[in-house]
Order: sequence, then C-alpha cells, then structure tokens
Amino acid sequence: MFPFNHPSHHHQPHQLSGCEGSSELNANKIESTHNEVRKIVHRDLERERRKQMLSLLTNLRSLLPLQLVEGRRTRADIVDEAVNYIEHLRGKMSELHVKRDAIKGLHLADESSDLCPSSCIVIKPYSCGLEIVISIFREQNLELSEVMRVLLEESIEITSCASTKVKERMLHTIHTKVDDPTRIDVHELQQKLYQVCTFVSFGA
Repeated sequence: MFPFNHPSHHHQPHQLSGCEGSSELNANKIESTHNEVRKIVHRDLERERRKQMLSLLTNLRSLLPLQLVEGRRTRADIVDEAVNYIEHLRGKMSELHVKRDAIKGLHLADESSDLCPSSCIVIKPYSCGLEIVISIFREQNLELSEVMRVLLEESIEITSCASTKVKERMLHTIHTKVDDPTRIDVHELQQKLYQVCTFVSFGA
C-alpha cells in the first residue's frame, strides 16, 4: 500500500499566504480611506476659511469711506486702504486730544487769570512728568524757544509740544518727562515761565 500524505501539509502554506495578502490589502484600503478623509476635511476647512475671509473683507470694505473702495479693487488694495485710513484716524484722534487738553487748560487758565491778565500758565502732573499749558492772546508772539530754555535749565525733558487756537487765545500744550517730579518747585517754575511770557508781551 502507498502511504497517504496528510492534506494539511500541502494546503497550510497556501492558507497563510492568502491571509497575509488579505491583511496587506485591507491595510492599503484603510490607508487609502484615511487619505480620502483627510483630503475631504482639508477641502472643507479651506472652503470655510475662504468664506470667512470673504465675509471679513466685505465687512472691512463696508467700514471704509466709499471713495476709498469704489470701483474694482483687489483684496490687497482694500487692506492697504484700510491701513492708511486707520493711520489717518489715529492722526485725527491725536489732534483732538491736543485740542481737548488745550480747552481744559484754557478753563483752568481763566480761573487764574488774575495772576497775569495777558498770559496764563497751568502746570499739572502728566504721566511721568508735567503738562504745561500756556495761554496767551493771539496777537502775542510767544517765543517757544525761551520757554524750552527755561525747562531745559530745570533739567525737564520735553516730549511733545502742540499749539492750537481757541477763541481769542493761542494755547501751547507742552508735555514733559521728569525723573523725579517731586524735585520740581511748580510754583517757582510757573513764575519763571510767567516772566518769559511777560517779557514777550511787554518787552522789546
């Protein structure tokens, strides 16, 4: 009789090979599915981002004056106009702040006008220094260089100076920086500045 070979010895290797091939195929399918999902998510996110950017750009355009955005403008043009407009508004705000401070100084100066009818000087703390508001009649010609000379002699650093017209007066608002404001004798400084204003008003 002929010996029988067990069937399992012939078919087992083929079964393992089939499992390995199936696992690799499944892995490829899963990876492909993940890639497709990532593409879809990325596409949806990009579409949403563009919608948001378009909405923001539309809102920005609506806030700008018509003459700045009329006609066909690119997105870059609109953003540039918005930047320029913001800088323009900042400049206007600075001017308004100076005028506001000047008007406040005028009211304070009027209260102390008995000290010197032709010119009034108000000194008060401001940030890290002092704010000096000098009010004189518009026909007077105050030499600001003389005022600055007095301040420099007192080791007071000048950070800004602005002049504006209010009613019949000129207001000069000077902001200064002082390391130690307590060392400044405000009354004495005020008298020195009055002397400069008096000299200009009645001098040569």
